[in-house]
Amino acid sequence: MPTASPVQSHRSAESLLLIVVVIWAANAPLVKFGLSGLDALVFNSLRFLVAGTILVILYFSRSPWKAVPGKDWLRLIGLAILAHVLYQLAYIYGIKNTTVGNSAIILSTSPLWTVFLNSLIHGEKVPRQAWGGTWVSLVGIVLIVIGTGSTVQLGGDALFGDLLSLVAAVLWALSTTLQKNFLKDYSPTQLSAILVSVGAVVLTIIAIPSAFVLRWEDVGSGYYAAAIGSGALSIGASTVLWAVGIKDIGPRKTANFNNLVPVLAFIFAYLTLGEKMFPLQILGAVITLVGVWLGRR
Repeated sequence: MPTASPVQSHRSAESLLLIVVVIWAANAPLVKFGLSGLDALVFNSLRFLVAGTILVILYFSRSPWKAVPGKDWLRLIGLAILAHVLYQLAYIYGIKNTTVGNSAIILSTSPLWTVFLNSLIHGEKVPRQAWGGTWVSLVGIVLIVIGTGSTVQLGGDALFGDLLSLVAAVLWALSTTLQKNFLKDYSPTQLSAILVSVGAVVLTIIAIPSAFVLRWEDVGSGYYAAAIGSGALSIGASTVLWAVGIKDIGPRKTANFNNLVPVLAFIFAYLTLGEKMFPLQILGAVITLVGVWLGRR
């Protein structure tokens, strides 16, 4: 059976990452709806339980289990807590304690942190054009956020949330970078199943107190559907596809696709919610797309 060439493998990974971008952009309103009827910790726990179950079934239906040495289990559990527990908590409480505009801009620095951490940890030399493309994308995203009219403020009550959002951006970048070495020994599906399942267990334990005080009988079926849909797609499917991208094109180029999420989210809002599209947003979208193209180098 012929083996795909590096160029074909690269293009295939980029196509899969574009699917992730679409899922994550569409996921935002779904999560917002789910959180309006469920406690944040309970909602996250349900999402991860769904995703973990799907990934485990998917893996065992296609492949035999590859034994994981004890030393790897410790590192994998640490990575899972980093990627799917600490990141989730920093992300949720960051948004809760700052403005939407601040959070969007700060989280958009994640690709920059990935470029830096990947260079530091893996010693990858970053072309000037890639650095430039990442910065250009960030400028574009800032313009999109400002164009929405979202409040952006410095200091004050938002400072704590800003710091948590910054921590979330760095944690996501670090977890993306650290997956690279594991993907040399484990398939994207097995790695994703392990990481998400560990995250599901820990997040469920954290959510137990909230689950006991939640009035489950008042929760409509739509909120459960939101948790199931978000878990299956934005965590389950996307985690595997993201890992494929890291394996085939590396953490730096994979993280570059994160910059497309705000662009697509703003287009979705225009097409489905009837939100207005302002010239500043269109300019920001174009600049972001140029930056992503430059960052592919």
